[in-house]
Amino acid sequence: MIQTKSFYRSLEKILAAAGKVKKRETFALRIAPALLEGMKGSLGVTAVHLYERKKDGFGTPKTWGAKRADLGADLARRFASTGDDHIGELPWVGDVSSERVGLLAVGGVDGPLLVMFGPARGAIEKGASRTEFAAALNSLLFAIRQHLEKSELHDLIEQARAIQLSLLPPAKCEFAGYDIHAESFPASSVGGDLYDFLPVAPGTMGLAVADASGHGLPAALQARDVAVGLRMGVERDLKLVAAIEKLNRVIHRSGLTSRFISLMFGELESNGNFAYVNAGHPPAMLMDERGIHELSVGGIVLGPDPTASYKLGFTHVDRGATLVLYSDGVIERGTTWGEEFGMAKVRKWLKDTRKMTSKEAVDDLMRRLDEHAPRKPFEDDVTIMVVKRHK
Repeated sequence: MIQTKSFYRSLEKILAAAGKVKKRETFALRIAPALLEGMKGSLGVTAVHLYERKKDGFGTPKTWGAKRADLGADLARRFASTGDDHIGELPWVGDVSSERVGLLAVGGVDGPLLVMFGPARGAIEKGASRTEFAAALNSLLFAIRQHLEKSELHDLIEQARAIQLSLLPPAKCEFAGYDIHAESFPASSVGGDLYDFLPVAPGTMGLAVADASGHGLPAALQARDVAVGLRMGVERDLKLVAAIEKLNRVIHRSGLTSRFISLMFGELESNGNFAYVNAGHPPAMLMDERGIHELSVGGIVLGPDPTASYKLGFTHVDRGATLVLYSDGVIERGTTWGEEFGMAKVRKWLKDTRKMTSKEAVDDLMRRLDEHAPRKPFEDDVTIMVVKRHK
């Protein structure tokens, strides 16, 4: 009789040993010896053969465990008589000579075929019954399929992450007379936040921080659209407001009107002039000798309303001043009992880091966010851009 807990613990170890792989052939090669080792006790497995399906049958098997006969010809006859349409009946349990045999197809109808040799007929009564053996094979097949699908999904997410990271510029921006540093920290493998530095003209740098609603892959795809749209708008020398309004219409036409994107975008001139549009984003903060000012002129978030209009805001970044753009993952960072980091702590951080470099200030804010909710995962993406003008 199979010991259920022991069987599933062994199954977890087998899949862990196989690891994440893209090719089913590689996966089959990894899992075969792990199956032999892991199923010796619960199923009485004595040997494992791995066959590659070919047009004219099966190739010479790779083998692990006790020496057993090559079943390639038997398998070819079996599938020739039943037809490939019946390979869906796998896993299959039968007897070959004096041993019980189980068949598993890895990765679909044309995938590698694993043959597991069970205990000899004289020892069968001491091991798993035919019904238990078949049930165990079904569990193995289900777990293998889930593992392969998970590996494939993980690979797709990694590709999406690579694409997203490729859209982000280097964290440090070189712009005359300014110390600029930005970083983005996704809550999931991929995030819906972005930052960007866009050279608009000689002596003018575009600064952007955007946040797609939610996080994960859907948000990341929308954030990508914003990055591409902004760059195209800047390249075509559109006026700032016109570029934002056009971007809003493009996002609306994507059909994902249940989602939205907030954006803070501005053009910083080397002399300190800063023209900006805030599209439903947490207000940027400018700290100078007069105090801390919030930059909130603009309009609603991008996406829901294609007819939305936006206003242009103006300010000046004096020598020695600090400009901060950030996503709402900063202010909404909450403790387990719901206390948010909030604007007051952002203001205090801004004052405390007056003499730090932009990178030091970003690092310090991340440290404070961690200390606000120790050992608690971030529930939303966090993006921070710090712009300090030299005195």
